[in-house]
Amino acid sequence: MKAARIVEVEAYLGGRDPASHAYRGLTPRTAPMFGPPGRSYVYFVYGMYHCLNVVTERDGVAGAVLLRGAEPVAGFDKLPPRALAGPGKLARAFGLTTEHTNLDLVRYGATLSIHDAPPVPASRVVRSARVGLNDHATTSKPWRLYVRGSPGVSRP
Repeated sequence: MKAARIVEVEAYLGGRDPASHAYRGLTPRTAPMFGPPGRSYVYFVYGMYHCLNVVTERDGVAGAVLLRGAEPVAGFDKLPPRALAGPGKLARAFGLTTEHTNLDLVRYGATLSIHDAPPVPASRVVRSARVGLNDHATTSKPWRLYVRGSPGVSRP
């Protein structure tokens, strides 16, 4: 079994956020982002990367958190420290594709799930603008969180 500690995320606020896939409303592709919370939304970008999001809003309201980076905990033999630094690398390491969309991530024993872990000290958590976006209106919001000093962070 593979396990990793999430160390970097970005929030996407659906219809209130021009950078969100759900900004223009419900489509077959974005349907998982409209709930219920705790489900996966995996999309394919640039013709080469899959990216994993966790749906966060109540049923019927779009919103998700993109998992941007993680630290290997178990099941990753001899990976370099930055092997899970970046949303595409993270999804590839877990073998995720769009087939993993709409999974219940909070059900223990599921194919893919998220579990509690010991908390990171608040002094190590950094809040910043999201990365990789073109529009200043969407990049200026401090909707990215990451753990300072973690090798799993895509961009410090």
